[in-house]
Amino acid sequence: MKKIVMLCVSVMLMTALNAKEKEDPIIMTVSGKKVPLSEFLFIAKKDNSVDLTDKKSAENYVDLFTIYKLKVADAEALLIHKAPKFEKELDSYKRQLQESYLSDKSGEDSAMHVVYERTKYIPGFKHLLFLFPGGEIVPKDTIAAYEKAIDAYNRIKNGEPFEAVGDSLAKEAKDGGIIYANVDYVFPLQMLRVLEDKVFSMEPGELSLPVRTMKGFNLLKLERKIPNPGSVKVAHILTSFPSTNLTDEEIGQLQTQSDLIYQKALSGEDFGELAKQYSDDTITGKQGGVLPYFSLGEMVEPFEKAAYALKNKGDLSAPVKTRFGFHILKLLDKKTEVSFEEVESRLYESMRRSERNFDLFHGYDEKMKARHGYVFYPEAYAELQRLADEHFPTDTSFFYKGMEMQKPLIRLKSIDFLQNEFVAYISRRPTSAKTLSIDFMQEIFDLFVREIVTEMEREVLERDYPEYTMLVKEYYDGILLFEVSNKRVWSKPAEEQERLEAEWVKELKEKYPVTVNRKVLKNLKKYLN
Repeated sequence: MKKIVMLCVSVMLMTALNAKEKEDPIIMTVSGKKVPLSEFLFIAKKDNSVDLTDKKSAENYVDLFTIYKLKVADAEALLIHKAPKFEKELDSYKRQLQESYLSDKSGEDSAMHVVYERTKYIPGFKHLLFLFPGGEIVPKDTIAAYEKAIDAYNRIKNGEPFEAVGDSLAKEAKDGGIIYANVDYVFPLQMLRVLEDKVFSMEPGELSLPVRTMKGFNLLKLERKIPNPGSVKVAHILTSFPSTNLTDEEIGQLQTQSDLIYQKALSGEDFGELAKQYSDDTITGKQGGVLPYFSLGEMVEPFEKAAYALKNKGDLSAPVKTRFGFHILKLLDKKTEVSFEEVESRLYESMRRSERNFDLFHGYDEKMKARHGYVFYPEAYAELQRLADEHFPTDTSFFYKGMEMQKPLIRLKSIDFLQNEFVAYISRRPTSAKTLSIDFMQEIFDLFVREIVTEMEREVLERDYPEYTMLVKEYYDGILLFEVSNKRVWSKPAEEQERLEAEWVKELKEKYPVTVNRKVLKNLKKYLN
């Protein structure tokens, strides 16, 4: 029976191979290695000088391709492909190439555009934070903070001013468990994800219900949402305060000094040269006082107001007093809006390295889950959640109790992954900044699913994406071609290289047998569509 089964399998494999060879015939055999037509065409289509519909052009390309493959065969004979350096480089390329397939560009663009659109407005808000106890906590540890937050919410909702409630509660909280702040400006990617989402969704005057973050419960009241005025670039000349204990007379003398420099600039003297001569900012002074572009909230308030008040390039401000001294400003440039393309790479890196990665890769996660038949069992997850209500997921108590749970938690490709498999995953990879147990577990669960579907997709790359296999093969051959050509020709004196190349090609043709399938070559047009 076993022999019959094996024979059937062999027949099926041979049938499949024959069918594949019929679809993708062998164009040539070089040193015993078959080269499929698909590989030949893949390389040919990258060379604009090749016209495979023209007989002469096709013949010339066959000759070039044959030499290319002979050189690769020579490199393999020298075991260059077995060298650790080669294997490391090829593996690195494979990983990079796989990442381009294991992604969803449109989903990433969509997620980045959400953040980009937020850069067009700047919200200012009042913020009251009721802190959780320090360290890793479970839901029961959050009750006290929630009760305080909802009580404050009701007081504000019933007419008490937000700032009055915030001030009084912050002063009464002697342990520092309540923090009140007035935030003038905030930009995307500067806050915790859940807070940012809430702030940018609110309208001026709106009060939020308590918003839970890893730090505590937050009450927010949006004060304003103004159009982003963009960024400005200025040069400045600083007359600095030598100390913090100056008399009014000393400050007056410094202002007079700054005024004199200002008059020189107004009279037309070169601002950059004045900065080099007079500015106490020794770093920027050497570059003519030039500062990089900055946005609202990045400079001290008087400096910022003076800079944004300048209208036209070249405009000067009268001396502006800050805690550092007196500044004379010259407007160099304004950027009212930055294009998406200018910030795309920065947005991607910022989101990839933060909790925003779940927004960035949401499209990919969902696509892969659908592709691999994802099924979620909420009852099984709820059991783990109840365990997380009592124990933090990295605690030994959670681990030992969780390892006894054996219900299916998710299904992918008709394979069930049990509760205890997820518990074991948590113990191996507790990578989350979340300090509340249920939030921690949810984030690790999302990573658990992503890792499984990614590995499943990695396994079928060669089967489902023929171009991936071609690119890996092309890179493999390319490294070998470079190494062997460098060894045989390129490392030698320039005047000898032409002769060495000709001798090498002659040697290759004598050393390695080549068979070209002329029948396939004759019918190339049939395969070009």
